[in-house]
Amino acid sequence: MSTSIQWKWYGMLLLTVAMQILFLRDLAIGNMAFCFLYVWALLKAPIQTPTALLLVGAFALGWSVDIFYNTHGMHAFACVCIAMLRPLVFKVLTPANGYDERSSVSLAEMKALWLFPYLFIMLFTHHVILFLLEAMDGSLVGISLLRAFFSALLGILIFGLLELFSQNK
Repeated sequence: MSTSIQWKWYGMLLLTVAMQILFLRDLAIGNMAFCFLYVWALLKAPIQTPTALLLVGAFALGWSVDIFYNTHGMHAFACVCIAMLRPLVFKVLTPANGYDERSSVSLAEMKALWLFPYLFIMLFTHHVILFLLEAMDGSLVGISLLRAFFSALLGILIFGLLELFSQNK
């Protein structure tokens, strides 16, 4: 991973955490769909990011949100889980000719048929872990899964819009 890409990713980490903490903390649609913008930085990490760096970044990302949300490590755990799952998802979604060394996770390079399944798998997994940890009750599994599903759909909508606006014309 080149130095410029690394610094760009660190900047994205800081920006998304700041946006999440300052503006999106209490944003919910019908108490069912929640916007977790900070996960965007983790999902957009370059494909060739070393696993150790990704895990440390995921922990720092989740922990920084946990500090301000007072959630005792739930966001950090969910972020580390999807960081560990990311290489497996890439193996499942690998195109026939593989990834280019310089490939990034973007709509421009990976196209919609690759990006949106990737986003849904990663977001749904993150949200299921987060909402099940939050509920900590077997009777709330159904509502937790519904919240995870609707939050993943909201995330795909927001992240898709971010991709559309960030494409180079």
